[in-house]
Amino acid sequence: MDKIERKKLVESRIDALIDEFDSFPDKFLTEEDLRSYLYHLLLDGFSKLEKTEDNSQSISLHCEIRWYGQSQDLTYRSDIVIFDVSQLKTKKSNIKLPSKGYGFNNPFVIIEIKLRRKNGKSDFQYKTKLEEDRKKLYEIKSKVVELGTNIHTYLLGFDKKTNINFDIKSDEFHKEYYTYSEVN
Repeated sequence: MDKIERKKLVESRIDALIDEFDSFPDKFLTEEDLRSYLYHLLLDGFSKLEKTEDNSQSISLHCEIRWYGQSQDLTYRSDIVIFDVSQLKTKKSNIKLPSKGYGFNNPFVIIEIKLRRKNGKSDFQYKTKLEEDRKKLYEIKSKVVELGTNIHTYLLGFDKKTNINFDIKSDEFHKEYYTYSEVN
């Protein structure tokens, strides 16, 4: 799948998740529910087993990926990541793998998801959490991704409390979504 098809597929699945949240917000009680549902929607496009760099097999779609960065100073974890399996390392070799037992440096897509429940954080606290995830995405891109690599990042904000005015930032390689659904 080329990068244009991959981007279109990811964004269509994000749109489907937003539509589902808007129609049935109580279907999603936790961020994990949202993450799991999006993973489910993405799985049909990214479940093909492929050979890894060290001759194992994996798929390109994963959750809760930990980032270390070139200098090993990152401590972030991302909700959903799609990467190039052909450069994934899962077996010990002359290169030391991070403590999680895998290594790669070529993500295609990183997705962060935030949910605010009806009794959740204040508007200020929720906006701050969204902005922290935005900064995290930018820092991951600057410390992990090889120069010249086109990576698409997505920040998804789901809100059941108040329709806040969140300053959405989007460009060719970073897109943000914010949706509010009133729950009685």
